Amino acid sequence: MAEQNQKPHQHHKKSIPPYMKAISGSMGGIFEACCLQPIDVIKTRLQLDQSGSYKGIIHCGTTVARTEGVRALWKGLTPFATHLTLKYSLRMGSNAVLQAAFKDSQTGNLSNRGRLLAGFGAGVLEALAIVTPFEVLTTSNPSIIVAAD
Repeated sequence: MAEQNQKPHQHHKKSIPPYMKAISGSMGGIFEACCLQPIDVIKTRLQLDQSGSYKGIIHCGTTVARTEGVRALWKGLTPFATHLTLKYSLRMGSNAVLQAAFKDSQTGNLSNRGRLLAGFGAGVLEALAIVTPFEVLTTSNPSIIVAAD
């Protein structure tokens, strides 16, 4: 009898505001940039190496570190981190806003269709506003990134 009077536990998820998701995305972008920058520097150096100075990825990385110092592997970190910070903050923030917009007004639930549309919209916005302009800039002049910082 006591079991019948008990109400099932309702789990109320506290929603995270879009600005916090945007901040989290930007922090993830900074962390990713710090981890990937050495790989990006090596890739760019190999692409620009017309004289054949480097024999491969490892040789390029060790040569840069030995001749220019280990910090040289993080050259261009500022524009790369800025790119990733803007990209992820826009993606996470716009996804949160779009998910809120696609929630059912009566139940407050987000359907799978709404979740898909929110993710698609956030991805398109990110591609148009951040990724494409950055790629055009770096593809047309990759030495910009090497020279930065």
